[in-house]
Amino acid sequence: MPSTVYKGDLSEVTLGKEAGLLIRSSDDSNRAITGSPQTCYWTVATAANANTSTITFDGGIASSPILPGGLLQYPNGMLVGSTLTFHSLGAGGTTGDFVADDFSKTGISYNIIAFSTTAAGGSVITVTPALKTANGTVSGDTATALDALYINSLGTPTIDVGMVHADNADASDETILADQFIGLAATVTLPDIKNEIKRQHVVGIGRDVVVQVAGKQTMDGGTIETMMNSPRWFYYALGREAFQDRGASGSIANPTVASASAGDCHLDLNAVTGINLGDYISIEDTTSTEVPGDDSSAQTTGSGGNTWPDSTAATGFKYTETNEVRRVVGISNGTAHKTVWLDDPLHYNHVSKTCRISRFDAASANQSPDVNSATMEITNPSQRLLYSGWYVPSFCLEHSIRNRDVGAYSVETGATNLPSTSSDAKTLTRVFRGCKVKDWALGADADAEVKFTANFDALSIYTDTGRLEAAINDGDRYTAHRMFENVGDSPINRKVAGIAPYTQKPYLFYNGIIKAFGIQMARVTKFDLTGNNNIKQHWTIRGTDAATGSATEQVPFAGTRMPNLAVEGKTEYELSMSVIIDDPLLWHELRHAKEHVQGSNPVELTLTKQGTGGTREQIIITIDDYIIESAPIPVPEDKGVLTVEVKLKPKHVKVESTDTFFHL
Repeated sequence: MPSTVYKGDLSEVTLGKEAGLLIRSSDDSNRAITGSPQTCYWTVATAANANTSTITFDGGIASSPILPGGLLQYPNGMLVGSTLTFHSLGAGGTTGDFVADDFSKTGISYNIIAFSTTAAGGSVITVTPALKTANGTVSGDTATALDALYINSLGTPTIDVGMVHADNADASDETILADQFIGLAATVTLPDIKNEIKRQHVVGIGRDVVVQVAGKQTMDGGTIETMMNSPRWFYYALGREAFQDRGASGSIANPTVASASAGDCHLDLNAVTGINLGDYISIEDTTSTEVPGDDSSAQTTGSGGNTWPDSTAATGFKYTETNEVRRVVGISNGTAHKTVWLDDPLHYNHVSKTCRISRFDAASANQSPDVNSATMEITNPSQRLLYSGWYVPSFCLEHSIRNRDVGAYSVETGATNLPSTSSDAKTLTRVFRGCKVKDWALGADADAEVKFTANFDALSIYTDTGRLEAAINDGDRYTAHRMFENVGDSPINRKVAGIAPYTQKPYLFYNGIIKAFGIQMARVTKFDLTGNNNIKQHWTIRGTDAATGSATEQVPFAGTRMPNLAVEGKTEYELSMSVIIDDPLLWHELRHAKEHVQGSNPVELTLTKQGTGGTREQIIITIDDYIIESAPIPVPEDKGVLTVEVKLKPKHVKVESTDTFFHL
């Protein structure tokens, strides 16, 4: 008889990005061709004296975030805790049916406290406070209306427009795009809920506690420790990414974008012909931006300049081109807007740029990276730069556990493994949303794999409660991602998930090269680099008089007891190395407190995976603008070698990577 307890080998953790969603209403006189998604619109309802309003969707088009019938493609309850704003897109923000709630004028962000979808009624979002727009208002109700609403990125997992909603849990196949490999994780600690309990003794009523109530909820203490096989977690630790453009060769299509702003999660193109869901769109933009550093030199381009990716100057680079790439998660081919929605917010502004469409392939067609199994050489390698920005991206983690090695009931198991029977897998699926890396560490000892540890907190937790619905219809409403069962189950899908064939081996310290103080250091036995983003969570007053407490709530208490802000503070880095010394170099560096400014003898760790191919997976970590804090020279009792523990205080960290991802 199989075990009926939960076990670690049947526990799955997958990674997902978070991305906002812009929805532009169609106009009443032209519903068929306007809107983005095409034909969509919504209606507001507010009861008298209520502090909540409902927004009911209708219209929509296939392959977009809203399917026909007003089906907004998020799992029931997944948007609870997210925020929503309204925008009037007419000149000066004065045109539209929702001008009274326009964010640019009112500054109001509405908290989503409920979200559900039914086949007959479409999708309904409930927000607090109540909208100022009149009860019964329909977006785009006048031909000149230009209404839009925006669901903000933080705490909003990237939409999966291919999910299937059903009124009954056992027939649903609801998902988000949490289909990414977290890495070679040896240890995962999830930031489970902690309830703050308020307790009060009362004078004259004995010695026991008289009043006890639950207060705010926190979700902190998350940790992922991996054997580092890719640069993925550097993206979430540092925050900014630039991508070397691939050019037109092998591109599926080459649309243009008139303009896009940093933070956008969509692109309006001149054409979407040939673009499929799951393709990757790269924006070719040679416009430069500064990389953090103390170098004050003017920008120069080309191979001898100081601009990445073309710079070969000995002093490194101070600027980077602003090429970037994103995954296409939704498409609408309307007359007014030809839109693609993206899996992650943009980092840069773009004006009148050419885009390239790439697609993962089992080999190397369509610009797909591909690794040769014999030489480890990459065809169509991706080159990227990672560095710190003014914020770090948020992400979500999906965790599912079961007591049998089976999928979701009933879309994957069929009629077997019914809930509450002896063969029930008792699947529990949770999504930790609004996660940010608060601090991180990269380290390695001689003759060991390189390890990367990320510590993070979450803003909220979604739980699939489909098994708590009416017994005749109960089941797994949410279909959990299982990395090697229903996600990375083919060479192409493994590339999509971020664990392309032959890339699963970790970087090893003995394949690395360390340069510091102007020389290549041959006797480093240990290397530890840490970073701290000093992220603080904040709770804000956002109560509601809506009824809460149902067992089937995916997010309890309408999310009001959970934090809703995660704000970055100052960035701090520290580097320590264990060095067997054979000269007084480190002592002279220490006693003179010598400052190594940008381009002047940076500390550089180069890690390259084994193989004979010319272009293999590689990570170059550059630590700039540093001073030695301490480097005590010991007198060893065992009369052995002198090993100095060097501590440096760097100001900046940059990472260059050659890999097989399109977007990390």
